[in-house]
Formats: sequence, C-alpha cells, structure tokens
Amino acid sequence: MKFSFSKLIYFFFFLTFAFLISCLSSVKDPKDEFVYVQNVQGKTEEELELNAKRKILENGLGELIQGSTQVINAKLKDSVVNSSVEGFVLEYSKVGPTRKLATGVLEIDAKGKVNQKAVRDALRERYKDIGKPKFLVFIEEKILGKQNVKEKVGITENEIVRIFSDFDFLDKKQFYRVLFKEGNKDSSLFSEYSFEDRILSLASESEAQILLVGQTEVTDLGRIEDTGLHSYQSVLRFKIFDVNTARIIAADNSSGVSPHINPNTGIQESIKRSVEKAYPKIKEQISDKWKPGNLIRIKIEGLSYDDYLDKDVQGIIRTIQGVNRVSETSGSNPNNGIVLEIEALYNGGALYQKLRERKEDFGMEFSGQEIKPSYIRLFFKK
Repeated sequence: MKFSFSKLIYFFFFLTFAFLISCLSSVKDPKDEFVYVQNVQGKTEEELELNAKRKILENGLGELIQGSTQVINAKLKDSVVNSSVEGFVLEYSKVGPTRKLATGVLEIDAKGKVNQKAVRDALRERYKDIGKPKFLVFIEEKILGKQNVKEKVGITENEIVRIFSDFDFLDKKQFYRVLFKEGNKDSSLFSEYSFEDRILSLASESEAQILLVGQTEVTDLGRIEDTGLHSYQSVLRFKIFDVNTARIIAADNSSGVSPHINPNTGIQESIKRSVEKAYPKIKEQISDKWKPGNLIRIKIEGLSYDDYLDKDVQGIIRTIQGVNRVSETSGSNPNNGIVLEIEALYNGGALYQKLRERKEDFGMEFSGQEIKPSYIRLFFKK
C-alpha cells in the first residue's frame, strides 16, 4: 500500500510538471502580439496610416526602451518614432472602416506588430550619434610670450584630439583659408565676438555639430629652488557652442602645471594636464545640453501661399524618413518666400536628395538654387 501511494505521488508530480510545460508553451512571445490603437485621426488615408504606425510604435516601445536601452532618453525615443516608420511596424492593417467625422477629419482604428530588431538597430544608431558628435576646434596658443602660427595644428589641439576619443574631429584647414584670406592674422581676433560669429557661420555650413573656441597661454613660473627644473603653467580658456543653435554649451578655464628640465617637454606636459582637467567638464556639459540632429532652413520661392497649403508641402516634408520636426518661420508674403525650419538626422545635401526622390508627391517641378548643409533654397516652377 505504501509503495502504491509513493507511485501515486510521483504520477501527480509528473502530471503537474507536464501541465506547467503545456501552459508555458502556450504563452505567446510578447513580440508576436499585435498593438491596437483607436481613434487615430488624419486628413488623408496616407496620413492616417502614418499617424497610426507612429502611435503603434509609441505604445509598443515602452518595454523595449526600459529593458534593453536604458541609456537612451525620451528625446531619442521621440526622434525614432517621428523620423521613420518604415520597417518598424509589421503586419499593419486597419480595424474596421475609415470614419469621417463631422469636422471632415478622417478617423480609424488599426493594429500592427512592432519590429523590435529594427527599432533596436535604429536606437543603436541614434546612440552612436550622441556618443560621437562631429567636433571643430579652434585654439590660439601663446607659448612663453610667442604666438603659434594659426594654420598649423597646435599642441593643445593635438591633445584634445587624443584625449577626446569619444568625438569625431573635422579638418579645419579650409576654414582658416576663408578666415584669413585677406592676410589678416591679428591674434586679437580670437578674443572678439566677431571672430566667434564668423567661425559659427562657417561651421554651420559644414558637418560640425560642436564648436570649441579657446586660447592656451603657457608661462614659465621660474626655476624651482635647488633644482635645475623650471615650472611651466598652461591655462586653457574655452567656449563650446552647439553649432545648430549657436547656444553656448559650456565656458570654463582649466590649468595645468609641469616641472621639467626641458622646456619643450614641460610645455607639452602642462598643456596635456590642462586638457585632461577640462575633459570631464566638457563631456558632462555636452551630454547634458547637446541633442543630436541638424537644423536646416528651407526657403521656398516661386510658389504662392495658397499653392503651398493646397499641395501640403509642409506635410510631405514631415513624412520624409529622418525628419523629426517641420515648422514654418515666415509669414504668408510670397515676395519674401516661405521659410521652413527642419530638424533632421542628416544635413541639407541629404535632405535635398530625399526631396528630389519625393518630387512626384509635390505635383510640381522644382530646382535647388542653393544647397548648403544648413540651408536650402528651392524654386518651384508652375
């Protein structure tokens, strides 16, 4: 009897285990679940689908953001949602017919599955953008009372490139050629606001996202008593600008001291220490205050304001992959043109190429009269 009871216990555990396995196998993987959205509105069927997919992404990204990409902030999540829905939403379909409201606006319910791999890849790319902004550096050096030649890369810039390995640096030779094309190499230019304005203007036409402007001054503090060493001190004064907004992200002074018997080595070591001391301040400020993306202005000419509205030019640009925001900054006076301000994940040249790819959507011929990284001038032909 005791033996039979033991067998019964084992049989009961076996059934329980089999039941649990059956239950677990019947649980669907969350990534295979549809995300349902209701009461999505838009002016056209195309806009309805775009808005529905964005809402599906917004509703479906929560676990993905919190679980596997905790370092990515809400701003970045928004940029992914707004920049593109192609490949991010799978098996999309409407639920029921399209409804037309009394206001004339269309409304639908819809469903779709979030393509988590595509979203993860996109988030990873956006994170790369944050981690490696493109840097442009202009540093004046005054070493032991003598000015370094501006066209040459100085000790400070070399140390910045070496220590700031988180960033990508741009070659600035072309900027020097423009800045000093009239042969004016007065060092006082570096302390004037006009110089900073000129540099910012040139930087905005390049791929630069962060601009560092500064001065390094190295002095000999004198011989250290009872030694053959001299004490060399470098002071690095700098400002950091967000090129897109011209906003100052950080401004600070940093100093370093190095005793050495060899002046060249002492000077280099003191500069190295001042840059190392500045690095954590700069990185922290950039992480807190700088956001990825490019600000591009489009000036539209040859198009009346009514045609601009009827053709939904702003709406077409908004749906282009990689465009995060479109806003109108000008009035309705066609003589002054229509100016749009656009935030995108690429520069003006790439945006113009995407505009050309969508030219049939505009229903009109247009040409680029001026194409720059931060400015596009379009002329529409009726």
